[in-house]
Amino acid sequence: MAFELRDGEIGNITHDDSETYSIHTETTINAPAEKVWAVLTDFDKLEEWCSSFIKFEGEFRKDGPAKVTFKLGVGNLTQVFDHPLIHFEEGRMFGWSAPLPYMHMHDNHKYIVEPLGDNKTQFTQTDQLIGSGARWIGGMMSKQMMQQYVVFNRELKARVESMT
Repeated sequence: MAFELRDGEIGNITHDDSETYSIHTETTINAPAEKVWAVLTDFDKLEEWCSSFIKFEGEFRKDGPAKVTFKLGVGNLTQVFDHPLIHFEEGRMFGWSAPLPYMHMHDNHKYIVEPLGDNKTQFTQTDQLIGSGARWIGGMMSKQMMQQYVVFNRELKARVESMT
């Protein structure tokens, strides 16, 4: 079965150059940005609603050290990444850039919360795969990542909207 976007969802991949793939996903959440941010950053409760991003440990601040755990979608396998939060604006955005082990690439992942007015919020998740490894596996990986990000966005939307 092919992966399909739902009404109101955006998910696209661009092949910017031979060593860069960019992923962009977004959805509109029917809740104020403060509520979306509160749910997104309540890391103690991630596993209650999220099937992929299951743990954040570290200092939630600009350049704070972070250890992030993701489920890989295969059984109970997980992967842990250690990296600083190079992208951080309280109430609006956080993210990191880290090497992907053994893949000759790094990513540039961001979670962005933007108020739209009328108690609506645009949630955007972006990433990039950058480096020589992108020539060989960037296309396949970016497709899998985009699908995971769209699912994350759906799970966040459902969790937030169920609380309002």
